[in-house]
Amino acid sequence: MLISETLHVLFSVIIITLLATVLSVASVFAFQRQIRKPTFFLLFMNVAFASGVIFLANIVFARNDRLLNVAIFFIAYLYVYGSLGKHTSRYDDTFRMLFLSMGYTRQEFFKNYLLLQGKWKLVDCVFTFSAIATAIKLMSVHFKYFYPGEWLQIMLLFMVICMVVGISRWFGDNSVNKLSKEE
Repeated sequence: MLISETLHVLFSVIIITLLATVLSVASVFAFQRQIRKPTFFLLFMNVAFASGVIFLANIVFARNDRLLNVAIFFIAYLYVYGSLGKHTSRYDDTFRMLFLSMGYTRQEFFKNYLLLQGKWKLVDCVFTFSAIATAIKLMSVHFKYFYPGEWLQIMLLFMVICMVVGISRWFGDNSVNKLSKEE
């Protein structure tokens, strides 16, 4: 019973995340044509912060599964967009001049190099987000069943921990020397 419930939730979250991924890739294409770098607001979503927002969505939409799925879609969109935006800006800063000096246009560089290199990043984003969202949804359901009086406090505790870790990682990533790239 638990395995079938887990697989059902996992596959539904994977489908939601894949739809959000398609939208975020289209958004990156659109923003890349208009502006050079993704906006600051859309790059804040890392794994820990996304987990905290999923906890918050599970608390707020505990009784309405459809609204929870819509919230997970938007969280997945922001998470994948942020990951892909960081990926493209890293490679854009590092390799753009090299490829432009070889005669490629900016659009050819973006399509032929950045997206080919980014396919594994997208797969990583989809499966990481899906696994985390599935675990949090199942944890929420089972905490509500086993600890009905303490469910909200437990979920709020996990949410606050994830948000604090996410914000500290965000500040840590922004204070890194911009000349040293991790990829």
